Parts: sequence; C-alpha cells; structure tokens
Amino acid sequence: MSRLAVLTTLAALLTLACAPDEGTPVRVDEETIRPDAPPLAPFTECTVTTAREPATSAAHETVCAEIDYPFHPPASGRHYSQWADFGTYDAPVPWGFLVHSLEHGAIVLAYRCEPDDCDTLVAELQAIADARVDPLCRTGDTPSRFVIVPDPTLDVAIAAVAWEHVYLATCLDLESLQAFVDAHYAQAPEDLCAAGVDRSATGWCE
Repeated sequence: MSRLAVLTTLAALLTLACAPDEGTPVRVDEETIRPDAPPLAPFTECTVTTAREPATSAAHETVCAEIDYPFHPPASGRHYSQWADFGTYDAPVPWGFLVHSLEHGAIVLAYRCEPDDCDTLVAELQAIADARVDPLCRTGDTPSRFVIVPDPTLDVAIAAVAWEHVYLATCLDLESLQAFVDAHYAQAPEDLCAAGVDRSATGWCE
C-alpha cells in the first residue's frame, strides 16, 4: 500500500472515531432567562430556557416501536414513519409521532398543568396557534402547523418544540414564547403541511 493510501485510510478512521454517534443528539447553546411573569403551579419561580438540539438522525422507525430519546421533550432524532396531524389533543401523543411533525415545520406546544389552571393555559396556547395562518395549509382542516398536547411527564409547565430547537418554561411568558414561535415555525428539513394521523380515538399505540 502506498504512503498516500495509508494516510488516506488513517484519516478516514480518525474521522469515524471522532464523529458523534448517530441517534444521540446533544443540546447546545442553552440559555436561561427569568421573565417577570407569575410561575405556574407547582413552580415557584419563572424561568425560560432555550436550547438547540442538532439532529444526528432523521431515520424512520416502525410506528410505535420504542425510541429512547436522550432528552425530553426531544427536538430531533429518529421518529415514526407517520406524523401526528396538526391540531389540539386532549391526551398525550407519543413523541415518535410528534418529532416527525417537527420535521415538517410544526411547533409542538406541550404543557403540564394543575387541573384548575389547564383551561386558561390551553386557551392561551390555542390563541398563539390560531393567530398564525400558514399559506401551505390552506387546503387542510387546520390553518397552521401546531400541535397542542398535554404531557404530564414534562419537568416544566410549558415546552415549545421545533425541529432542533426547544423552549422550556415554568411560566407563561407570552413575549418569549411568541419570539420562539416566530423564529422557528416552518424552519425544518421538510416544509409541508400535509395531513398526518390522529389515533387518539382508539389509542395511539394500542
């Protein structure tokens, strides 16, 4: 083997050794602010954290197969071959469907709330979704690419998630939440508004 061939092979091996493992995203550019907004129960302080989660994979998995996301909620990574239809849900949706919705440019607005606070919180999130009219969605049943969904496993009250970007808040700070939506809506590899699936009537994975 020539000297050049040896050097080329060594360089290729070094590249592989230093490359991140596919399917194991990391979160970077994390920033936390403390807006002047009342915290939502059970939290005692208003904090808003944003971060970026560069995608290392966008592979399709069998619907309802187990996917071990390193972060919750996930903002990128492997996902199911079907995506959740845009709209508002009364019960949790598996994140394998939601991550595929993110890949299509959607914003997922997930929330965890005390029973007495849920109606007001959901109404505020719904108003954000209703205010945006997406020209790509004119032929569908919803005017924009939002998924509003409860998630009792969140560590925060509100999680807004876009492809490769996440917003985590213990309060409803409309200014920062709207800024996140404006910056990341429809900013994904597949910019389309095709209808997805809604398995909520029978159970998403039953």
